[in-house]
Amino acid sequence: MDCNLFQIADDRDEEGGHEVFDFSHPEDVMFEVVEYDPLWKKFGWKNFKVDGTLIVSDADVVGAASYENSYGGFLDYTVESLADCPRREGIFVLEDVTAIYRRGDGWTTDDDMDFDAGITRPATIEEIVSDWCGSAFDFWASERENVA
Repeated sequence: MDCNLFQIADDRDEEGGHEVFDFSHPEDVMFEVVEYDPLWKKFGWKNFKVDGTLIVSDADVVGAASYENSYGGFLDYTVESLADCPRREGIFVLEDVTAIYRRGDGWTTDDDMDFDAGITRPATIEEIVSDWCGSAFDFWASERENVA
C-alpha cells in the first residue's frame, strides 16, 4: 500500500499525539561534501563523501527527508544515493526530496521508501550563513544600507 501521508505516535507527547509526515511534500537538504579516503567509492562518489546534512524547509509539514533523518538515521547515505557527486568540497543543496512509502505487512514484508529528488546545486552564500551556520544574520543588510 503506497502512503504519502503517514502518522506515527510521537514519543515526546504523553497524551498519545501523532506526528504527521507528508512524503509528497518536497524538502531541500543542504549537505557538506568533503574529500575522503582515495579508496572510497559508493553510489559513484569516488574520493568524496557527505559529511553533514541539514533539512531546509519553510513549511510546518514534515517530509521524507525529515523522516529519514529522524527515524531512518541515514540521511547522508540517502543524499549520496540521490545526488550526483559534485567532485569537489563545499556545501550543496539537494532540492525537492520526496518519497513514496510502502507499509509492510509486519510479517513477510518490511516497510520501504523510494526517494526522489530534483537538482543538486551549490548552496548560496545567504543559505550557508542563514541556514548552515545557524544565524539569522541578514547577509545583504549592509549592502542595502549603503545604497542611497
